[in-house]
Amino acid sequence: GGGGPAVIAYGTSGYPSSTSPGPADRGTSFFGGGTSARTRLQQTITLPLVPEIDAGQARFTFGGWLGGYAGQDDGVRLSLEFLDSSGLPRGVAVLGPVTAGERSSTTGLWQRIATGIVPPGSRTARVLLLFTRDGGTSNDGYADSLTLTLSTGGTNLVTNPGAENGLTGWSTLEGAPTVIVYGSNGYPTLTGPGPADRGSRFFSGGTVARSRLAQDVTLPNPSQIDMGGTRYDVKAWLGGWTSQNDRAQLTVVFRSATGQALSTIVLGPVTAADRNNVTGLFQRAATGTVPVGSRTARLELLFTRAGGNANDGYADAVSLVLTSGSL
Repeated sequence: GGGGPAVIAYGTSGYPSSTSPGPADRGTSFFGGGTSARTRLQQTITLPLVPEIDAGQARFTFGGWLGGYAGQDDGVRLSLEFLDSSGLPRGVAVLGPVTAGERSSTTGLWQRIATGIVPPGSRTARVLLLFTRDGGTSNDGYADSLTLTLSTGGTNLVTNPGAENGLTGWSTLEGAPTVIVYGSNGYPTLTGPGPADRGSRFFSGGTVARSRLAQDVTLPNPSQIDMGGTRYDVKAWLGGWTSQNDRAQLTVVFRSATGQALSTIVLGPVTAADRNNVTGLFQRAATGTVPVGSRTARLELLFTRAGGNANDGYADAVSLVLTSGSL
């Protein structure tokens, strides 16, 4: 470190408030430069995903919210330096400062982000905040919500996600779900709303009022999950037929080794109103952090009939992707 850095509560007189420009999920406090002309804070992090780093397959996302006070040009620079096992630099990324001009002389914090490939051979990362005073007595460089995430290209963990192999990989829990070919009379077509990379088929609810499909997925890299840094991306294309309110819903439940439900994500349903009464499928997605202790995920597709004979809830391109390495 260096100088006298400060931690300031949002809303302190003369400083950013909880409603000033800044992170939507901000806490109660942020970093400031104190009263020294130049102040430094740093943190050194041991990197995970070493094999992926050395293969050039690890990506980094580095970010923070940086700012200052009114028309003063006090500022803060956020830098990231990748170091090898001997402490020698392999690469650097620099964010900020956010100048008074960039802030339009408004007091607050603005997000800056850098992404790239982690240099092979990197073993640690050094994060440095440098606060610089341009005028006055306070060093009004501000910083909050600093993030460094490493990730590798994730793969879809769902077997037969688009019904191309019938119901293989899925278990019928209720009703009589079925598989329909795009373009079948009265059903979605290959050119209607739906996945750009759709195959030839999609899931549907059959001819009963309620159908359910389920699939259990074993989650990879449990040690990374238990570090609290594994991200999930859940996606599905869901829809129905014209103005009927038949619909489909995807539920994903993360479970512990004993089967305890740790977290539940629900996508859909996509109602007739959501579709503007158009026959087709529309994407829904959710992201977040996999709960620590998760070992499996249960995916369930629920098809519900609101009228008519056919259960025209539709689903396609179901996806669950995990990426590891948040720091």
